[in-house]
Amino acid sequence: MARRLLIVEEALKDYVGHWYEYVRAVAELNRGAGVEVSVVAHAAVSEALRAELGAIPLFARTPWDGDYRRGGWLERKLGFLRHNALVFRTMRKFLRRSGRFDCVFAPTVVGHHVWGWRLLWSLERKRIGRLVLLIRNNAGTYPEHRAEPRFGPAARLFGLGLRSFAGAIAASRVTIATDSERLADEYLRLTGIRPEVFPSPRVAALPPPAPRDPSAPLHFACLGPARFEKGIDVLQRGIALYLADPASPAARFTIQWPHPIAEAAGRPYPPDPALAAGGKVAFLTEPLASTAYDALLASVDCMVLPYRRSSYRARISGVAVEAVTAGVPVIA
Repeated sequence: MARRLLIVEEALKDYVGHWYEYVRAVAELNRGAGVEVSVVAHAAVSEALRAELGAIPLFARTPWDGDYRRGGWLERKLGFLRHNALVFRTMRKFLRRSGRFDCVFAPTVVGHHVWGWRLLWSLERKRIGRLVLLIRNNAGTYPEHRAEPRFGPAARLFGLGLRSFAGAIAASRVTIATDSERLADEYLRLTGIRPEVFPSPRVAALPPPAPRDPSAPLHFACLGPARFEKGIDVLQRGIALYLADPASPAARFTIQWPHPIAEAAGRPYPPDPALAAGGKVAFLTEPLASTAYDALLASVDCMVLPYRRSSYRARISGVAVEAVTAGVPVIA
């Protein structure tokens, strides 16, 4: 009888972000090894991903949509509790309907999930052979000139939830993992438990770099959904300065911007209309399928990722990994 793997990614809707690439890679690697793989996703998951991945529409909400950042302080804190309850109720109902899985893998776990998983493990562990929770986001922040993270109340509550799995971790029934050695060190500091470090999965070979015309403008890109923590404001200002300098070599720029974003204070932050009108900066506003993304990556001369240190000092950038494995230089 084939082993059964359940991948739980509530944010999976379409090709935007790294949720699709990560889930697809893990699913394909395991299916290639003869494992029966099920994928549960957001209720709005596209028909294309239902067909390609067999994704099951399930989760009504995800914190990645920003729903729980709206409203006042109390409303936001209640959102933390509501979403953990949603994770528990949704997964309990699914497991009772679908039977036992040898492994349940949640590839993007944050504080809005961990207590839901903890309650599920307490009440439904007989339906789960092994639970794997992958953490890809930092819990702390890194103020300027500090090498040690600073943990706020929400981070400490997240850490408490992770620590509550200590017995199951010791019994090899639960695995807490990250994709970065530095991030593992951060969570060791927070919880006293050092997560395992997983490599970034990749199943498809990238196309070879396109032959380059030496007279063509340099092609700089910032791929992955634009976000303020990724320094999109710094990037736009830098491009404007570069293009305004007559001594700058000829260049063109591509920025992936598939959905509206907000600055740190919560105000909308749009693409610079002057850059958009200048003809040298392309803003990609539609999701890219894997083949289109890989072809675009092969055309890039240099990836520019001015991520903010406060958020990304310990985190891995999936775009940086993809660029390096494709032989594309990275400025970060």
